[in-house]
Amino acid sequence: MRFCSLQCGLRVAVLTCATLCTCLALTACVSPDTSRLDALTTPETHPQRERALRRLTLATAYFEQGQNTPALQEVRAALQIDPGFADAYNLLGLIHQREGAPQLAEPSFQQAVQLASSDAALSATLASAQHNLGWFLCEQNRFSEAHTQLNRALTHVAYRHPGKTWMALGVCQYKAGQTADARLSFEQALKLDNRNPTARFVWASLEQSTDPVRAQDILTPLNRSSDANAASLSLGIELAQALSQATEAQALMAQLTRQFPNSIQAQAWIQKKTIQAQ
Repeated sequence: MRFCSLQCGLRVAVLTCATLCTCLALTACVSPDTSRLDALTTPETHPQRERALRRLTLATAYFEQGQNTPALQEVRAALQIDPGFADAYNLLGLIHQREGAPQLAEPSFQQAVQLASSDAALSATLASAQHNLGWFLCEQNRFSEAHTQLNRALTHVAYRHPGKTWMALGVCQYKAGQTADARLSFEQALKLDNRNPTARFVWASLEQSTDPVRAQDILTPLNRSSDANAASLSLGIELAQALSQATEAQALMAQLTRQFPNSIQAQAWIQKKTIQAQ
């Protein structure tokens, strides 16, 4: 999973949870709850839900490819077949959120939460909807409400993506100025997913001014992995320079200009180096 930016990775699951990098709009993943089937020896079939699920699966595939229009058509078709399908409302909210229509996204997420809350077997679906609603509210700078929803998502034992929610909570707390709480949330996210690039980058940024040594310790595993990106390497250069580590700074500069020569960060460092040489 590549770190896209602060906006990479925060919505939780739609069906396959293929990638978290369509934006800290985690990327979307909406996953239908299978706990009901797991709990039964002989699963009961629901032809209406199965038909709706086929349309939702197609909608999810379109959404993950960035094709909002056909995704919207398919998710609406799913809801015409099964108006009580919480997962479909969850994806509908993500589509509206991506299209910049908060007045449509919020009621979709709320409907997903309401429908999933009515059935204890839909615990994982409820957690996913609460996560997505929480991140939506965070994007709207409604931090208190966002924290409530994200924390509720974390209470579900059946929830399969707590690391993403801890990351979302940390970013939201960071945006709200709650730095101490954000540190704890990023720490929890990394305990659950040690390679989480967004959590490492934002946590290191948070520590940069007060504890550059700790910030470097947090960031270094990212820059030594395939998830390294222009922003993380640039931050690494800043930290190395702050700690008077000339060799480390030069090595990161070389990595930045080699891997991301056309990035804004690489161009800025090249320009700065040129000015210093004059």
